[in-house]
Amino acid sequence: MKKYLLAVDGSANAQRAAQFLIDLVQCEKEVEIIIIHIVNAKKEIYNFSPFTDYKEIERMVINQGREIAENQAKLFENEQIQVKKVVAAGDPGYEIAEYARHENCDQIVIGTRGLSNLKGLVLGSVSHKVIHFAHCPVTLVK
Repeated sequence: MKKYLLAVDGSANAQRAAQFLIDLVQCEKEVEIIIIHIVNAKKEIYNFSPFTDYKEIERMVINQGREIAENQAKLFENEQIQVKKVVAAGDPGYEIAEYARHENCDQIVIGTRGLSNLKGLVLGSVSHKVIHFAHCPVTLVK
């Protein structure tokens, strides 16, 4: 059985990566698909009031991450493809690659640029880190 890890962040490119993976696995008999969203609460802290407790910020962004993963999962469920959803906190590029290694995934699928504030990069910083740290093939979807 082939195991795919789909990294999502709620962006249009992540949506295209999900559709790419759906199309890819349509002709495979047995696959395992894991949808992962990594929240970086330290990066999100600037979007909240300075009086908001860090644990509360982390809880809120994890809940937002669950919504993102759930929305992507619906695309697969509409095609009768079972998925596992994972939401965790940390550095997205590193954590995606580490999770793929830990779960012995055969391939990582990710959008080329997500919801980053960094403009003008050919690759987003997350996809660049995933390529650098991954133990398996990484498919970038534009």
